[in-house]
Amino acid sequence: MMSKTIAVQIAELSSGLKFDDLPPVAVNYAKTLLLDVLASMIGTKNIESSVIAREIAEELAGPEEATIVGSGKKAAAPNAAFANAIQCYGFDFVDDHNESNAHPSPATYPVTLALCEQMKRTGRDFITAAALGNEIVCRMGSAYLGDMYYQGFHPTSTCGTIGAAVSASKLYGLDVTKTVYAQGIAGSMVAGLMAWNSEGSYTKRLQAGHPALNSVIAARMAAKGFNGPSDIFEGKDGLLHAYSFNDHYDGSILTKGLGEHWEFATSSIKVYPCCRYSGGHIDACLEIVEKYRPKAEDIEKILIRSSKYTMRLLAEERKWDPRNVVDLQFSMPFQSAVAFVNGKVTVDEFDMKHLGNPLVKRLIASATVVEDPEFERRYPDQYSSAVTITMKDGSEYTAVVDNPKGDKRNPVTHADVEAKFRYLANRVYSDKSVAERIVEYVNGLENQKDVSELVKIIVLGR
Repeated sequence: MMSKTIAVQIAELSSGLKFDDLPPVAVNYAKTLLLDVLASMIGTKNIESSVIAREIAEELAGPEEATIVGSGKKAAAPNAAFANAIQCYGFDFVDDHNESNAHPSPATYPVTLALCEQMKRTGRDFITAAALGNEIVCRMGSAYLGDMYYQGFHPTSTCGTIGAAVSASKLYGLDVTKTVYAQGIAGSMVAGLMAWNSEGSYTKRLQAGHPALNSVIAARMAAKGFNGPSDIFEGKDGLLHAYSFNDHYDGSILTKGLGEHWEFATSSIKVYPCCRYSGGHIDACLEIVEKYRPKAEDIEKILIRSSKYTMRLLAEERKWDPRNVVDLQFSMPFQSAVAFVNGKVTVDEFDMKHLGNPLVKRLIASATVVEDPEFERRYPDQYSSAVTITMKDGSEYTAVVDNPKGDKRNPVTHADVEAKFRYLANRVYSDKSVAERIVEYVNGLENQKDVSELVKIIVLGR
């Protein structure tokens, strides 16, 4: 007797999963992640990439199924999800799962929100579909054993497409066969290159947009009977082989304990609006600032110890000469310099104006980044970093961070996420009571009867 394929096992979970099957940790984390995602979806309204994404969604339009956050206009659900997902990713301030190297929610949550709005589904439906999609993203990414980046693919987009397709399949009520089809179809839509990092391109933010768009299309095609391969993961031409580095993967991670252990609830939540790999060294810089109060102008040298891929992503030679905001979000030298000069790292620090400060530029030039063998050994389970500064008088200060703030071993609280939401949302809302109504709605999500009411609060403030 042939064993069931991975896609079939996922489809069986999806088709049979009920809200009451979710443990409290999964329910509560799904709610926390919604607030975290909405913070960026709302808060990035005025940045260029968000404006362009909304304009494209409005031009494509289609039937008025779901709302484009930031404009209030409606479009076909795939198009609304596309724009909203790009907005989620604008500050690079969304959740991250260590072992998968993926940001699950910016791909899955905009899809879940759009379809729940379209079909007036309940808060319990939202939680169930979002938790399911995020779980598949985390497990799929983890199956590549931390190496997908080395093949040049971005796990948020590759794994996000499949996870979001499963979320969409759940909300469309697809049976096992058609949920398998949806995964098979989405598998041929998987894409997303790390090439954005060579020039700090907005395509970084597209890594959430196209999975959201394609996943809804895949589920709709499957619903009509358009089929796809059931061995989309483990087949000789499937996802595991095609997107792995030197065929280094473990497909069993996708299904071991599936439906029993909810891995997505271990995802990290960011406290800085930049690459999650930055968390350790920024924490270390700010620990030094708080503990030793060094004068930035007296810092002679900055030494950062990190892991190999973190260096590849954040410390290539060009990162000493950042040329745009995406570069700033992925530059260790800049982030360490601005942390010491400003004593904080917020959305406001990721502004090209700071490069006009001669002290920031000098500290960027003074920074050195080296690989630490122990930190490399821990990757991808831990994103460890250490920072040592040498002062002009020769004194040194060091901080070592094994688990950056927001990590599952150093977690933020739901109250912290509420504060993060208010901070970002109130950059857009002049009436602060709107943010409070959203927080109240999300905190009681499992009791809400119609998620379209949440969208009305987001857009209309009531």
